[in-house]
Amino acid sequence: MLRGVAAIVVMLWHTLLAFRPSASGIFANGPADSLQTSLAFVLFNGLSAVYLFFVMSAFVLVKRYSGTRKMQDLLLGAAKRLPRLAGPVLLTVLASCALYRLDLYFFKQAGALSGSPWLAAFGYATPVLSPTTASFSDAFMQGAWRTFIFGDSYYDSSLWTMWFEFWGSLMTFALASFVFFLHDRSAVLSWCVVGISIILAWLVNFVLVAFPLGLSLHLLVAGKFRLNVWSRAFVVALSLALLGYGGNAVGVYRPLAVLDVDGFPVNMRQPCVAILASVMLVYAVLTIKNPPAWLSGKAAHILGDLSFPL
Repeated sequence: MLRGVAAIVVMLWHTLLAFRPSASGIFANGPADSLQTSLAFVLFNGLSAVYLFFVMSAFVLVKRYSGTRKMQDLLLGAAKRLPRLAGPVLLTVLASCALYRLDLYFFKQAGALSGSPWLAAFGYATPVLSPTTASFSDAFMQGAWRTFIFGDSYYDSSLWTMWFEFWGSLMTFALASFVFFLHDRSAVLSWCVVGISIILAWLVNFVLVAFPLGLSLHLLVAGKFRLNVWSRAFVVALSLALLGYGGNAVGVYRPLAVLDVDGFPVNMRQPCVAILASVMLVYAVLTIKNPPAWLSGKAAHILGDLSFPL
């Protein structure tokens, strides 16, 4: 269910950027005069929802292996990752190319009407194509592999996440064998490996930290510590509040001005807070002894299945 809700939040974020840009807090009016000042921003904070996706993805990818300890599960998962991701991505990119070729895109005109520079620039895609520059062969190559290997996403700029998803997935598969092998022998050593992987991921791209932390949820769940009802409610409430942080210490998020220190880059503030909050939220949900039907029932599964295509 969490994946489905996160996907809806991303959709609402894009809708906000396109049709109510002043409320997003990233344009001329600034965050102090936007939804970023309110806890309600958690409903629109698409970037935090993406980081939640990455954390959940790392956990789910090796869930089967955590139970079987069969190396073939990891190898099969790694081999299937690109084809599974590329299917819907390829369809999306080819559809976008067709709209370009048929001259059916009106994002420039729509962006001018709504006052959204994000929409007018096709989600800040680089380069912005035209009916003559869009190419089906180019779109096919992008959707089939370049989006994942190199991060190309100018047919659909929302697909910038696929580079992180692909390489983060492979890192998770590679890391899982070491972490679970060591955890069966020494929990301390397994946590040391997770810690080293976090440092290495940070050096490559700090967003990739979400994947070893997502994997570490298996270690947390395997532990004996469990939240009681009140502490769980507090963790859920706190994590949701932190997921509403847009990277700016405004409104209810003014206390997070403690992050405004020299040496801590501005672009890292939201990811760091959101990834930590995501781990907290997923752990709190995973350790519910008897989850309610709305959280694990048929409707929740359908919502989760719809998350990726959405």
